[in-house]
Amino acid sequence: MHLPETQSEHLSELTQKLRGLTELLTQGVPAGESMYFAQSPDIFAELPANQLLLITEGSVNLERKGKLLLEYEAGDLLGLSRMLQLPEGKLIGNQARCLVINRDALIGHVNSSAELQKHWAHYLICMATFFRECFAMENRGTFQPNTGFMSFSAGEAIINQGDTANCVYTLLEGSAEAVRDGVKVGDIHTDEIFGALAVFTRQPRNASVIAKTDCSVMAVRKEDFIDLVEHQPHICISLIEEMAAKINQLNQQVAAGS
Repeated sequence: MHLPETQSEHLSELTQKLRGLTELLTQGVPAGESMYFAQSPDIFAELPANQLLLITEGSVNLERKGKLLLEYEAGDLLGLSRMLQLPEGKLIGNQARCLVINRDALIGHVNSSAELQKHWAHYLICMATFFRECFAMENRGTFQPNTGFMSFSAGEAIINQGDTANCVYTLLEGSAEAVRDGVKVGDIHTDEIFGALAVFTRQPRNASVIAKTDCSVMAVRKEDFIDLVEHQPHICISLIEEMAAKINQLNQQVAAGS
């Protein structure tokens, strides 16, 4: 299975694991008839609740409220949600050929040995992880912070020391420098995020940021930035790396001056 649009390498690896586990779990389970779905609007519409389907050719689309959520392919097992009477959506056949597998026969088979039980648990964990990652990606995709784009000429202040921290900034073009009490304390380069420390500490700006060249800047309101970090935690890693680099730079400056 895969997302209708490009998916991450991590999800692709999970998909391969799931197909391998499906093959392990279904080996030795008697398969029923082969069924072909050319353009079926719902492949399970007329099948008993105790029947699962293993795709051998073609694909099956999972749709819910008219939206394409997933595309299942050869090697994918369908119907597990249905057997537990959980909502899933419509499974639409697209030139798909499937083998019918009896639900009770599969459950009996996976409980016949400790090794198979381990594979079954691994399968369910991988499925849960796949859908959790999909849900996280959907949230990130729909989250749109309110941003503003501003331009500054060389010598203009982007941030003033002592001001209230209302925004976090990203330098899109140009270069700038941080100045505290009239003394330069650092440089800010293209693509660097700045102004976040005062947002997190809820303190006034401890330094000014002055444009060294003409600059283009993106500003994100502090409320939206905090939400953005929650949805995209990798931003925290980037900030920590930048802060660590600046601390190291200041330590070197102090050591050189002492």
